[in-house]
Amino acid sequence: MSQANIARLARFVSLLVKARVKDSAGWKTWRNREGNEAIMAEIFQYDRQDDMPAVTSLVKPFFHPSLPLIGLNYTQVAHNTLHAFPSGWTDPLRLCRGIVFSRRGRLVAMPFPKFFNYGEHAETRKLPDLPFVATIKQDGHLGIIFEYEGQLLGTTRGSFVSSSSELLGEMLPLVQDAWIGQHKLPKDVTALCEIIDPSTHVIVDYGDSRKLVLIGAFNRRTLEDYDHKAIARLARRLSIEATPVWSGDKIEDLARVVSNKTYLNQEGFVARYANGLRVKFKFAGYISQMLADKLNHSYIMQRLMDDSFDKRFGDLDAEIQMAAQSLASELKAVLDTSRVPADKKSRWGYLYALDAERKDSAYYRGICRKFLAWLEQQAQ
Repeated sequence: MSQANIARLARFVSLLVKARVKDSAGWKTWRNREGNEAIMAEIFQYDRQDDMPAVTSLVKPFFHPSLPLIGLNYTQVAHNTLHAFPSGWTDPLRLCRGIVFSRRGRLVAMPFPKFFNYGEHAETRKLPDLPFVATIKQDGHLGIIFEYEGQLLGTTRGSFVSSSSELLGEMLPLVQDAWIGQHKLPKDVTALCEIIDPSTHVIVDYGDSRKLVLIGAFNRRTLEDYDHKAIARLARRLSIEATPVWSGDKIEDLARVVSNKTYLNQEGFVARYANGLRVKFKFAGYISQMLADKLNHSYIMQRLMDDSFDKRFGDLDAEIQMAAQSLASELKAVLDTSRVPADKKSRWGYLYALDAERKDSAYYRGICRKFLAWLEQQAQ
């Protein structure tokens, strides 16, 4: 994270404003215009190689419905494909995790840059020999809270008008006078809070709790990334909880703790090193529960293509492994000519039909076509 990369994103926002891009439709028109992919590649320092997706498919701006604010978010395409192309996660792209600018290019809200699970990315495979603090990873929705022209505003990672943003909008007026009127939230600080509410339920059960839990904070002028002591002080000023600290001090011990395969109604921890590196550690039991709830054909296709299927499922519960293997076999049956004609149209149709809910989605169909091409190449 650097001021230079913030300036790159501000330049991108300025280009959108100059082109009068004000909504998703305008964005789609702009990104497809000749020459704009090259402009974005330069701004985002993105060197497209081999089968890497176009940079225009990796970033999506989102727009405040009434204020001159533009947010930037990396897309589902980035999330689902760049694990195969680690260099694609450039520093400017990693900043696009709900960052907000005014239409004049001024940084307004600074959330967490993209960070990775333990062992998922080069930077999380060999961790630095530095002090760290691990905090409990809350399992709600991230709320990005900031002051704009005397008003307390909030957004989620990709929308000012999502259901979670609307929930945040209901909660913020209750603290507006205290946080802004009494200057408890410093003017240049973005408060990063987990929104805990029955409607934001993911896997962990918080019962009927409805609250904000402070998990991070950034100063948008200096780019200071608050350590946990500063977060705890800010939480006390704001009269909300700060996410608790893990009591250990060795990363090997933390890795052993999260290897527990029993579901403990906890997601895991985030370790923040002294140099600012953040690493997610998720309980094996949580991952198992998550996969049991969210296992689908799209996920299996992607894990087969990136050769991480065995790694993802090998250590999980037998029931999860069996379900995953069953879905994988169902997908691979597309090459069985006794069941599916060998022409591409029939094979595509077979894969589409496996997921009735997503069969008409352009994104899902794209994954199916890519998977079939990969599978046919494997069979040669």
